[in-house]
Amino acid sequence: MAIHLTIPTTWNALSPLQLKNIAYQLEAYQEIIKDNAEAIEATSIKLFIQVSKELLRGNTQRNIAVALKEIHPKTYAPLSKFIYGKVERTRFLPTVKIKGTTYHSPDIRLRNSTIAEFSFADALFYKWRQTQDIIWLNVLCAALYREAAEKATDIDVRKPFVKQAVDKRADAFENVSIKTKLAIAYTYEGCRNHIAATFPNVFPKPIVTEETKKQPAVKQKYVSFGEIILDKIEGDPSKLEITNNVLTYDFLSIYEKDIKDMRKNKK
Repeated sequence: MAIHLTIPTTWNALSPLQLKNIAYQLEAYQEIIKDNAEAIEATSIKLFIQVSKELLRGNTQRNIAVALKEIHPKTYAPLSKFIYGKVERTRFLPTVKIKGTTYHSPDIRLRNSTIAEFSFADALFYKWRQTQDIIWLNVLCAALYREAAEKATDIDVRKPFVKQAVDKRADAFENVSIKTKLAIAYTYEGCRNHIAATFPNVFPKPIVTEETKKQPAVKQKYVSFGEIILDKIEGDPSKLEITNNVLTYDFLSIYEKDIKDMRKNKK
């Protein structure tokens, strides 16, 4: 029986519901196998089936039923491959509503976020990944999603980022579903991956040699962008507010150039 199926092939093509469910499934998979190596094979198969079903979402129930019955599961492997590699989602869920209040997202690829916002969010994301404590996930979401400003600008409908106001919003995000919060975190990770690829000198990859392959893996020390900002203002507090309000991409472009120039001068 011939049927027509529409299946997303990129992270940004996932619907909000697909993103929420797949992010949740990936996190559940990591949690299961973390302390149980014997469960990897069985859990991987379950994950593959769940992701494949999720990618079919949006088609008619009839076509989904036919696809699951008639199409061999291996057929979905190349179609779902992008899910298991680097997270490349850069389009946020547009809004989150909590008890009648609407919180608005950053723009795609975090292109309207200031370096202060990115620095704070990045430290929170790292803390959450290290501890898996949902408190840090709540604060990450609260840092990125904010109420509408009284006067929206051309690039941002949200209130300006103020670090001291985040904790209060984080309490509200306790009431948001874990799937929604994971979707936000995965999108942040995708944006960070995009930024890292755009500025390879700011985010250098570890150098792999035959010698380093033989050595035990060494966990890289996390360097907060807050430290980098303080370094850039050279201890002058009067420059802090101006620097904090520079857009992330503008700040990192300057920092990328500084690193390149410094390396040239050393030669």
